[in-house]
Amino acid sequence: MKNLFKKIFIVLVISFYSANISYAATFNWTYASKAKDGSFELHYDKKTVFQLGDKTFFWQMTNNFKEINNNVYSTIIHNMVKCETYEVKALVYVDFERPMGRGTPITEAIVPVDYPDYHKWIYYDKNNTVQGQVLSEICD
Repeated sequence: MKNLFKKIFIVLVISFYSANISYAATFNWTYASKAKDGSFELHYDKKTVFQLGDKTFFWQMTNNFKEINNNVYSTIIHNMVKCETYEVKALVYVDFERPMGRGTPITEAIVPVDYPDYHKWIYYDKNNTVQGQVLSEICD
């Protein structure tokens, strides 16, 4: 039964990935927060926020302004959130060579498949982290 759930989950993730990333230009990004040092800012798309059981899902975009590594100026991520505990798992991410998720994708990954070691719940304090501020908007 557990393997069946994993297969269904992966099919859903791939479906969301295919349907949403191919239309990246149609995202309607809402500014959420910026790092204190100005190195990056986070946005999310309100129309992609949905709840399935006790999890919330949404698309998020990061714009990088400082310490640009490997020519990655922005990243679009599909997140799964446990709102009760402010924990997040990345499901899908795509790095781009231009800000705002524009330009040629550099890296594309389905995290549970391509990087299973990184598919872990990560806690973010809603008062002391930039990601926590995004989760506060999504969950509260």
